[in-house]
Amino acid sequence: MRLNKTMISLMMVLGISLPVAAQSQEKARALVGNANFEKLLADPQNHIMYTSDAADSKMTLLPETSYSERIRSQRIPRGTKNFSYLSENLYYLKKDFLLQQSGSSAKNITIDDVARICRSVSKMQGMMYYSTSKKKEMVLYKKCYMISGPGSKDPIPDQNTGNADKQVSYCFQDDNSFGENTYKLSYFQQGDTLLMEFLILDKMGFLGIYPIKPEKMKITVLVTDCGDSLVLYLCTDLDAENPSLVKKQIPESMGERMEAIYKWFIKQF
Repeated sequence: MRLNKTMISLMMVLGISLPVAAQSQEKARALVGNANFEKLLADPQNHIMYTSDAADSKMTLLPETSYSERIRSQRIPRGTKNFSYLSENLYYLKKDFLLQQSGSSAKNITIDDVARICRSVSKMQGMMYYSTSKKKEMVLYKKCYMISGPGSKDPIPDQNTGNADKQVSYCFQDDNSFGENTYKLSYFQQGDTLLMEFLILDKMGFLGIYPIKPEKMKITVLVTDCGDSLVLYLCTDLDAENPSLVKKQIPESMGERMEAIYKWFIKQF
């Protein structure tokens, strides 16, 4: 790692430019750390994952960006007798792969494209996921759209134009397993990085049991443009009551949803 940095510094002094692909890799390596980057390269999908149910769990895959301290400092508070859950997914995605997945004729992907996609929540309606309990593909969100505020169920157009920095929106989702829920969506965009946070605003559960209380679950999407690639970080952070009832259901359900969000994301460009 030290040798790589020395070589890069020397090339800069001599006015020699690294190839775009090499620049992209070095930027991504600096974001996620050498060990995690090597694991990403070793995985066929350029993906690594970490989960924990420890109350004092630490984020181990979070890229070092201008928003990382915010993400760490605004974790969901844990109840002493509750079920804690943290799931992190880290991806290194080549832009040509993303354009191929979506069938796009575009030549490049910018962070503004990412901001538009992350605010196009209505396009999540009808997205599919694989239910491990029912062992088949199913519709995840029967309804999904932006609303004017927490008390509404009436759809409004996606607010997805211009810079996303400090945008606050709200959305309504009808989840196949968890039913109807509303979220506060907070966006931050500066330079080459976009942060999106989904915060649950009402109780969430299944079969008449609501172990996740308002503001006790947050989904984080962090994307950094590295040149010819994107580093994508997806995180679910939550605290739930009734541990004996949810310790199997929550990891399974949230894992399915993180995979569905990833598959949706890579096809939107």
